[in-house]
Amino acid sequence: MSPIDLQHIVDELERLSLEHSRARFETVQGEVTANFGLLLADAMIYAIGFLSVIIGLADIALTLNPKEWLWSEGDLILVWSGVALWICSQSLNDFKRFLPLWLRMVLKLGIGPKDFSDQSEAAQQRRAATLVIASLLSAIIGWRMSVLPDTIATRIGIDFHLVIYAVSVGLLSLALYWYRLIGDGLEIEQFNR
Repeated sequence: MSPIDLQHIVDELERLSLEHSRARFETVQGEVTANFGLLLADAMIYAIGFLSVIIGLADIALTLNPKEWLWSEGDLILVWSGVALWICSQSLNDFKRFLPLWLRMVLKLGIGPKDFSDQSEAAQQRRAATLVIASLLSAIIGWRMSVLPDTIATRIGIDFHLVIYAVSVGLLSLALYWYRLIGDGLEIEQFNR
């Protein structure tokens, strides 16, 4: 083999190495966004679920005549959707919140969700599916709050159900982003084989 051919092979290997390094770097950068998005989504899901349950129970408690209240009334939509969002929040955290904080620290389980790259493909798929379900539940809660007799407004005067709709769209966008990252990871694995 001539020195020119050898140099060409080395140059080609270096080019391929840089190309794959750039692709991996871009994937890691996307993972940072996915991790931050998951933390933000977890907080929003938890807060909306909690508020939904509180508003649903308050609406039940403030009924003019509790003896006339029927289980079929829409107040339970808020309560059960809020409980389901709480379960979604638990799913994003591998159900670690069932344990007290001190026990999680002793067992070194961590407080927040694992990083994207530290999760198995099944865990990544579960989290993405959980985000889709949470988006649908948030939309249901937003709809139910929009039909309540008294509207709830934020400090700046925007109806609260519109904020929940925005969060619902954000959760769905994050789920699609996670699915894209999962697909990119599978492409990289198949390429390396």
